[in-house]
Amino acid sequence: MRKKFIVSMLAVAIATSSGCAQMGNINKQQYGTAIGAVAGAVAGSFIGSGNGKIIAVLLTTTIGSLIGNKIGAMLDEQDKQALALRTQQALNQSATTSTQPVKWTSAHSGATAEIVQGKEFTQSKTVEVKRAPKIAAVPSLQLINEPYMTKSSSNVRSAPNKNAGKVGGLKAGTEFTAVGSTGDWILVGRKGVTVGYVHKDLVQPSSVALAKNIKPAVNLDDMNVAADKETKAFDLDAIPSLQTQQVVAETSCRPVTVSLKAANGDNEQENNTFCKQANGTWELI
Repeated sequence: MRKKFIVSMLAVAIATSSGCAQMGNINKQQYGTAIGAVAGAVAGSFIGSGNGKIIAVLLTTTIGSLIGNKIGAMLDEQDKQALALRTQQALNQSATTSTQPVKWTSAHSGATAEIVQGKEFTQSKTVEVKRAPKIAAVPSLQLINEPYMTKSSSNVRSAPNKNAGKVGGLKAGTEFTAVGSTGDWILVGRKGVTVGYVHKDLVQPSSVALAKNIKPAVNLDDMNVAADKETKAFDLDAIPSLQTQQVVAETSCRPVTVSLKAANGDNEQENNTFCKQANGTWELI
C-alpha cells in the first residue's frame, strides 16, 4: 500500500511538471522546485516513525522545495531527496551537538554538501495546539516536542495542577510525545493531540533514559489505549471533535547554512532560519 502511494505521488509530480511545461517555458530550476517539494514530502513519510513522523514529513517538504529551487540545475532528483533527508537529520540533533558541521556525499554523482547550524535561540510566537475536549487550555507554554518517558506509574490530569481531575494513567516506561511544558507540568501528546498533563518529576526525556540504558516498554502512540481503563481517555477515535487553541509559545530556532558543491565543481549556498512548531515540525521563517 505504501509503495503504491509513493508511486502515485511521484506520478502527480511528474504530471504536474509536464503540465507546467506545456503551459509555457519552464526552466530546470522551476522544475526542481515543483518536483523537489513533492518528492521531499514523499521521502519524509519514511523518516522517523511514531513521534517523529509528522516532523519529518513537513520538514522535508520545506527543505525539498528549497533545494529544488536553488540547486535544481545542479542535482538530480535522487540527490535532492538525499540532501533533504540529511538536512532534516541535522535539524533533529540536540542543541548541544547541532553546531557541528554535518557532511553529505551523493551515493552516485559525486556531489557534496556541508550543513552548518548556528547557535539555537528562542523566539515567542503564536502556535496552534490541539487538545482533547476535557483537557484545560493554557495561555502559554514552552515547546518541547520530544519523546519523554515515565519514571514510574503516573497520573495524567485534566489541568496543570495536582488538584485537577485524573483523566488516565501511564505505566512506568511508557514513552510519549512531550508537546511542551507549563510551570512544573508536561503536556502529554498522543498523535499530535494533547491528552493531559503529567508532573515533570514523574517523567524524563527519552534521551536521558536511554543514556541510563533504560528502554521504553511501550509507546503511547502505538498502544491499544481503548483496551485499558487507565488509557481509555486517550482514544482519539472515540472523541467526536478536538479543541484547537492559539497559544503563545517560546520555541527554539536555528540558523542553517547549506553549502553545496556539484559534481561539475559549481557551488551554491543558502542561509535560512528554522523554528520549531507546535506539531514538532521545523518551519522556515
